[in-house]
Amino acid sequence: MDQKELVQKIITDVGGLENISSLTHCITRLRFTLKDNSKAKTAEIEKLDVLGTQQQGGQYQVIIGNAVGQVYNEVIKQFPELAHSDAGSVTDGSPQKGNWFERLLNTLSSILVPILPAIIGGGMLKALVFILTNYKLVNPVSNFITVANIAADCMFYFLPFLIAVSAAKKFKTNEFMALALAGAMLYPTLTDGATKLLKPMQFGFLQLPYINYKASVIPIILSVWILSYVYRFFSEKLPALITVVFAPLLTLIIMIPIVLIVIAPLGWYAGDYIAQAVHWLMTTSPWLAGLLLGAARPYLVFTGMHYALTPLVLQEISTYGYSYVIGVSFISVLAQATSFFATYFLVKDPKQKQIAISSTVSGFLGVTEPGLYGIIMKYRAPMIGVSIGGGIGSMIYLTLGGKASAFVLPSILTSPVFARGGLAPLLIGMIVTIGLTFVSTLFLGKSFFKIIENDEENNVVPTSKAANATLYSPVNGEVVPVEGLKDETFAKKLMGESVAILPSDGNVLSPVAGKITAVFPTHHAVGILSAEGAEVLIHIGLDTVNLKGQHFTGLVHVGDTVKVGTALVKVDIEAVKDVGYDPTILTIVTNTNDYTSVGIEYPTGKIFAGEKLMTAVK
Repeated sequence: MDQKELVQKIITDVGGLENISSLTHCITRLRFTLKDNSKAKTAEIEKLDVLGTQQQGGQYQVIIGNAVGQVYNEVIKQFPELAHSDAGSVTDGSPQKGNWFERLLNTLSSILVPILPAIIGGGMLKALVFILTNYKLVNPVSNFITVANIAADCMFYFLPFLIAVSAAKKFKTNEFMALALAGAMLYPTLTDGATKLLKPMQFGFLQLPYINYKASVIPIILSVWILSYVYRFFSEKLPALITVVFAPLLTLIIMIPIVLIVIAPLGWYAGDYIAQAVHWLMTTSPWLAGLLLGAARPYLVFTGMHYALTPLVLQEISTYGYSYVIGVSFISVLAQATSFFATYFLVKDPKQKQIAISSTVSGFLGVTEPGLYGIIMKYRAPMIGVSIGGGIGSMIYLTLGGKASAFVLPSILTSPVFARGGLAPLLIGMIVTIGLTFVSTLFLGKSFFKIIENDEENNVVPTSKAANATLYSPVNGEVVPVEGLKDETFAKKLMGESVAILPSDGNVLSPVAGKITAVFPTHHAVGILSAEGAEVLIHIGLDTVNLKGQHFTGLVHVGDTVKVGTALVKVDIEAVKDVGYDPTILTIVTNTNDYTSVGIEYPTGKIFAGEKLMTAVK
């Protein structure tokens, strides 16, 4: 499927152009704000050439991967009207969905994502300047470095200007009025007064403090938010004849003093106190801060909450000239990329190997989402391995004094930036992270959370005499108690030892290597005789025989030889639920009496296709 067709299908399946309030994108995702999320056909979208979907912070996100920029450009080419919504503005006034925290995250990401190209570009240039000067490749006082520093620093020094434009789009107000507020905050009188430590200006009992708002985030966001209400009030209430002149005049007369005396100082102090709190935690208990943040960061990316860390990083750099948080992000990126590489040695399927190796390359270059969604969310071994390596590696990095000198895209190319605390913390942190992540992922993948199939499992011919047998999960989902099913035959395990899984997708795979012995005409059930002699029944849904095959696509026939992971049935889970049926999938050992015991690996909890599910002991 080419990008033109992909874009057409995505726009159609999110409910059409009329259901889209706004669209933006980050490094790997198209981020839609939809008028009605229920109109999005998630199951259909996930059948396309995408990595998945996610709803977070009021946004409907389609995870594309490294080609997201090209796909976004194709969207704008076909639907140019969406180009004017790239700050996440809700053009029809539809209220944002979700609780206050989700709305806050959505607002932050909508404002910060559009300015990331400039921030990342400046950070990368800072890294280049650091390398050239630190290794004495270029004279640090040369004109070249002077100009390079100007180019690298300008977007950080004048960050309030960038945020003003993006925030104005988000809050649906005039961008140039927002820029005027940013100009007031960075006016030379204030910045010079802050440098000279002058006492605040007095206006009766009110004070206007001298503060340098360079690289600040919170003050301008708060200011533009309030501006949107004030400017809208005058624009709507004043007579049309004088609105053009007096709406901006009255807005500036009111807003500039309020911003400089109240809003901006409050925002600056709030950001400064947050930075101090983070700084305090990182310095007083670096082992704990590193362990928690390093282990949790991949899951922050899953939920989109990592964007909430961006203001913290910028505030850290503005206050202290360096950042601990972005340093931990770098260590986490190394852990993620290493876990992808370790997974390459655990999987046998050529397609999965290709995903693992391509994710490794992009991961070390700083883009980890393809591997996060294609590997870590799929397999439990790298999921746990990345937390172990990232958590312990970050703990060591911070404990030894590691920190970053600039906001950059964390990648192996920008690694010198993370040596602000010395080369030793960086090198030791990197070595521990890479080594521990690789070893722990391999160990877990070959023992507790096996995700490979050996040749013996895949190629032997079924025997008639039962021997010890291992069954693997046929689907991604969550293991639920069989006893709670609303079907007495299954709930009482009358057909044999069983495991019930509430599926998260409709790809039903073979849990064993063997031969297909039965395929029901409705495709809701498949019988398999395993290579070891275990008689296995895969039953998809409760009472789904009544659907007479609707929403089910059979992929195997009686007599077919299958291996662990062979696709058996494709089922539209959402459609099954929509017509009122329980989609729970059961894996049943129907000749349980031939075994001394049939043990269940996961009585409850999340599980992924290919993970060890049951063991039948002769």
